[in-house]
Amino acid sequence: MTLRAQIALLVASVVTVVVGVVGVSVHRSAEAELVEEVDLELLQRGSAVSGAGRGGRGFGAPDEQSDLQREVSGRTFVRLLSQEGGHVLFRLGDEFEAPSSQIFLAAADEHATITFGMIGEDRARVVTIVLEGRGYVQIARSLAEIDQSLADLRNRILVIGSLSVVAAAVLASMLAARTAAPIMRLTVAAEAVANTGDLDQPVNGAGGDEVGRLASSFNAMLGALSWSKRQQHQLVMDASHELRTPLTSLRMNVDLLRGGSEISADVQTEIMGDIDAELGELSEMVAELVDLAADMRTDEELSLVTLSEIAEPVIERARRRTGRDILLTATKNTALEARPNALSRAIRNLIDNAAKFSPAGSPIEVVIDGGSFTVNDAGSGIPSNERPLVWDRFHRVESSRALPGSGLGLAIVHQVVDAHGGSVRISDSPTGGAAVGFSVPTIDD
Repeated sequence: MTLRAQIALLVASVVTVVVGVVGVSVHRSAEAELVEEVDLELLQRGSAVSGAGRGGRGFGAPDEQSDLQREVSGRTFVRLLSQEGGHVLFRLGDEFEAPSSQIFLAAADEHATITFGMIGEDRARVVTIVLEGRGYVQIARSLAEIDQSLADLRNRILVIGSLSVVAAAVLASMLAARTAAPIMRLTVAAEAVANTGDLDQPVNGAGGDEVGRLASSFNAMLGALSWSKRQQHQLVMDASHELRTPLTSLRMNVDLLRGGSEISADVQTEIMGDIDAELGELSEMVAELVDLAADMRTDEELSLVTLSEIAEPVIERARRRTGRDILLTATKNTALEARPNALSRAIRNLIDNAAKFSPAGSPIEVVIDGGSFTVNDAGSGIPSNERPLVWDRFHRVESSRALPGSGLGLAIVHQVVDAHGGSVRISDSPTGGAAVGFSVPTIDD
């Protein structure tokens, strides 16, 4: 069943229940009010009959029957029951059915009782009144007129209720069609993406309601997937281009080694050294490519840390590995929500980059100020026209292309910082080289 049919059926069912409940309530209320009016009339007539029967001669006398006949007229009928067995002594008007057992009559000794009875095929209300020492009087009033009115009321409720249900179903179907239209467009777009893999198919959806927001979110998701797909494609293309050079060099060196009889031992040693260096660069490049391909936003859970807590062990390891003097200055330590391992990798890349381009023996300065992290080196610096480009994958400054490296270190930093909602920057260092760093939001921001 379609969504449109489900909504229409649901609304029609709800309206049917509501109309049914309201109709039954109205019918019962109308019946209770009309019967109550009949009961009041019967009690009034019962009081009049009871007064007429106190003459002492008995209801069998012709003149008393005449008085009684004047009291009960129209659709009202009366009969006199014996005090002992409840037998009918005489009646005025049509015969009617009503309770007359001793148990029932005993209740009438306390007060007048009203119950349902029958006059022919019509319902009736019957009041029973005791006449002390003389028996019981029962007065019946036909409910045929009331039942006819209630039947007319039921017919009106049925007609109006049916029309209401039909109208509600039609309106619900129209509303459901309008609501389901953008959902159908979303369905068609999702099916097209699944079948063709084409992510550049935006869905036409507008408005601030839930469906409009769903369409906007779907378009944003398609845009993110399309951007991710393009980035992956570009990463593969760049990686294949960058890997081609070291692989070609390895192949040439391996080919030279195959003719080992014509190569001296010193040349073989040099070739083996080149192969080892090339393999080291390839291993580093593959590791960095894996980091770039990984989703930095979901690799680990967020933790409440400071940049100093993350940077101190990284700096200590870098000191032991490079033998450099790395100075850490923390002017302000502010907690932030971060993924420590990812930020640790970004900090390590910045420090390794500074160690690579700084002259031997020169110190490296690290400055932390809340959510700001900066590494100052004493190298040749980065030209201003190349500063926006060094964050791209495989981009290397002209003056550093002879040095080892993959050109992926700063791209990883940029990706990590971007995943934390921060920004990267490059400026001139007070020590004469480049000041490279980033800023990430803290809990005080």
